[in-house]
Amino acid sequence: MAEVDAQIILRMGSHSEKEYVEKLIHLFDGVSIGANLVEATPGATASLLVKISGKKKQIPFYFDPMTYAYGSYIDPQTGKVRNDLDWIKSDQKKKGQTVRDFKRSYRKLADTLGPPFDTALSRKSAITPEDFATPDVLRKACQSIANYQLARLRDEFANDPEYAEFADLVPAPQVVFAPYFYIEPSQDDDWLNLTLRMAAETAHLGLGSPTHMVLCAPDHYLANGKFLRALASEIPKTGVEGVWLWFSRFDEYTAEAGELKALRRLVEDLSKSVKVFNMHGSFFSLALSKFGLSGISHGVGYGEQKDVVPVIGQSTPTVRYYLPTLRRRLSVPEIELCFRRLGIKSPKDFYTSICDCAICKGVITKDLAQFAEFGERHFSTPRSKRLAQTPAAAKRCRFHFLLNRNLERSWVRQADINDILERLRSAAERWKLTTLSSQAQRLLIWESVLR
Repeated sequence: MAEVDAQIILRMGSHSEKEYVEKLIHLFDGVSIGANLVEATPGATASLLVKISGKKKQIPFYFDPMTYAYGSYIDPQTGKVRNDLDWIKSDQKKKGQTVRDFKRSYRKLADTLGPPFDTALSRKSAITPEDFATPDVLRKACQSIANYQLARLRDEFANDPEYAEFADLVPAPQVVFAPYFYIEPSQDDDWLNLTLRMAAETAHLGLGSPTHMVLCAPDHYLANGKFLRALASEIPKTGVEGVWLWFSRFDEYTAEAGELKALRRLVEDLSKSVKVFNMHGSFFSLALSKFGLSGISHGVGYGEQKDVVPVIGQSTPTVRYYLPTLRRRLSVPEIELCFRRLGIKSPKDFYTSICDCAICKGVITKDLAQFAEFGERHFSTPRSKRLAQTPAAAKRCRFHFLLNRNLERSWVRQADINDILERLRSAAERWKLTTLSSQAQRLLIWESVLR
């Protein structure tokens, strides 16, 4: 069992989140940005990286090429395979008519990467493993995607006379990611083989930067022993220095014990040869650093689990309060119902039993009822028919979560596995008689898997 110091890479999903990144990135171990955000706002993204890199602590930057967006996927509503690339399209106004067309950021990315990404958009059909049948096509694609990561943001400044002098201040990415696609089950052998070939090709390009790969597969493949054994055997052979695991829709808060155990075993096997990250992880994954996991990534208030294809048209989710003792987000009313059972009657009791971070102490100053400010709701527009969380409440919840995640990471680093197990057991014991007893039970499942 090789313990490592857990890292947290904060993923920025939009520039509306830059306030959190600018203020708190020094607490974390890096920032990750997707290619779709870069193509939507290249200048603003480059400027942000220059700004945060100017701090005393050098912030590692990870650049996700998001090549999976051009492959086939499973429709989350029907469960069927789709090759129409519809999820990277949107309804757009053109010449007075509404048409469904590719989003500008994904079109720009495909044009920059070249074949077969641009040809997939031209034919309006997803990339297939057969598109990389010849070694030459595969090599050129890997080279193009590597060059894109290494030069795209720097070139944004270099090609602008007003900002050219600052081009050298744009940080280079910490690693280069090989192209990757979702391992769609009906062709899983072909997609896995392609993923491994692309990883090996990129690793042997001589880029001068560490090469990492992304393994993107359905969550139920954690129950596929043959698949997991193939990963443990074949990934080290590619020559990559790191692998980022992304089991689509896998949720550490609801997963069966068998799936969690399979993830632990995979981490233990792979970490003997390469660095292993969980691309979307929670506290459970932080604890897996005691078994070799190098780190996790997530957003500023979400992203501890992620489906490859988002549900289109879904309303903006409420940012719930992160309950540190139970290691998960819950609604304010749910938590308030437990106060009496836990003997929480004052702000001081809250600081002792729930959280004493700067945000909580700033909100709950005189009366325990002030905790409700984390769940404030309003009608966001005069025409709104449903109450929604206020922007101020969402901001409080996000800052509170990030401060606590930083504390968790720091504590896990200095704790041993027995400390972690005891902390999980004691929290479960304390909360088992509250209305959140089912959430407390989850901690015992984690404890049994980590034991």
